[in-house]
Amino acid sequence: MSLAFFVILISLPRPRHHRNGFITANILHWVHRTVGVELILEGEEHLKPEGGAVVVLNHQSVIDLMPIMELWRRIGKMAPIAKKSVLYAGPVGIASWFVGVVFIDRNSKTSHADVNNAGQLAKKNKTKLLVFPEGTRNGDKNLSMRPFKKGAFHVALDGEMPIIPVVVSEYNFLDWKKMMFRPGRAIIRVLPPIDTSAYSKTNIEDLVEKTRSQMLETLAEISEPVKSR
Repeated sequence: MSLAFFVILISLPRPRHHRNGFITANILHWVHRTVGVELILEGEEHLKPEGGAVVVLNHQSVIDLMPIMELWRRIGKMAPIAKKSVLYAGPVGIASWFVGVVFIDRNSKTSHADVNNAGQLAKKNKTKLLVFPEGTRNGDKNLSMRPFKKGAFHVALDGEMPIIPVVVSEYNFLDWKKMMFRPGRAIIRVLPPIDTSAYSKTNIEDLVEKTRSQMLETLAEISEPVKSR
């Protein structure tokens, strides 16, 4: 919350420019280190291809802001999609607007059109659009994911962009009952991009299922070693 004022200040000369998010991510990278959590990024090379893409990330907690910032540092031009209520979260909401977060009102009749417009801009500006396909945080701590919504996949198909799945291991450094941090680590694994050219609106379910299956398998794989430490 305190840093939000600083982010707003440095973003004032160029509101919603992609550099604002990149600079903010680099600042927060050092702030995150003060809480004793190590974030290990694997598969960074899969973020490098130029051009627009839809990055899909599993959604566990508000702590997801930490891996998002790590991804933003590597990608540079990225636009996360968030629910519109975040915009009204005081300084944090204002700072999010300045760094280029795309806000969507899920209950609006234009929500689908708004997401598609964001996708078209991502393709035009060669930006990575980051989406939580589960739609909301997953309270299940059994290495699972909620069913994926199709919005991100429609955007990828409409924009002829690849899907880049990203999986974050279970946050075993959080004491959920006491709402406290412990020292620990999380693995962020970027999977190879999924080419969407072989899919259409008629078999979009196959694309969704392929993506979710890969992410579930990876979640189990990278979370178990972390638990044992």
